[in-house]
Amino acid sequence: MNMPNNGFNHHAEQFADIEILRYYVPGFKSLTLKEKELVYYLYEAALSGRDIIYDQHYKYNLLIRKSLEAVVKSFGGNRAANDFQKFMSYTKRIWFSNGIHHHYSTKKILPEFNESYFRELVLNSDEKLFPLDTDETLEQLVKKLIPILFDPAVDARRVNLDPDTDVIISSANNFYEGLTQKEVEEYYNGIIDNQELTPVSYGLNS
Repeated sequence: MNMPNNGFNHHAEQFADIEILRYYVPGFKSLTLKEKELVYYLYEAALSGRDIIYDQHYKYNLLIRKSLEAVVKSFGGNRAANDFQKFMSYTKRIWFSNGIHHHYSTKKILPEFNESYFRELVLNSDEKLFPLDTDETLEQLVKKLIPILFDPAVDARRVNLDPDTDVIISSANNFYEGLTQKEVEEYYNGIIDNQELTPVSYGLNS
């Protein structure tokens, strides 16, 4: 369907290996008030679904995202600095991939700024915006997050398909916490009925 251009700019932003495009959506202004209200609630539902995806992808993703967003909202230092631009690129990659693992390769996305700069970012932001545990300090939060974010060996892949490893233990996704590949396979083998003519697709839901 051909759309009138009307000066609409489809290019929104580009960073790392990602380009964000905008879509022209004609007809929104002609919707009824009730229809616009429905669109709003669909958007709210999508935000809840987004959090579920973050959590399913990796158990620390929500903690990481909320911490990075606290810095984005409140960092009081030099936002024009090259390291801050690297921080913003890193944060945008996480927003796009719904977590710290690349959306295609599932490899962990590593920051291009160092640990000391990350500490500087957090300690110069509004403490009230961070997802701190009871009695947890910002310094303790930083100490917890640094190996998760910066150590390439910690949860290196969201999905590891290497047949020479236990793919459950070595995958960072948050579906089978505390289980081994053998235990998962035994579970599904125990509930699958090979004589069923219209079998259910097990394992699609978490």
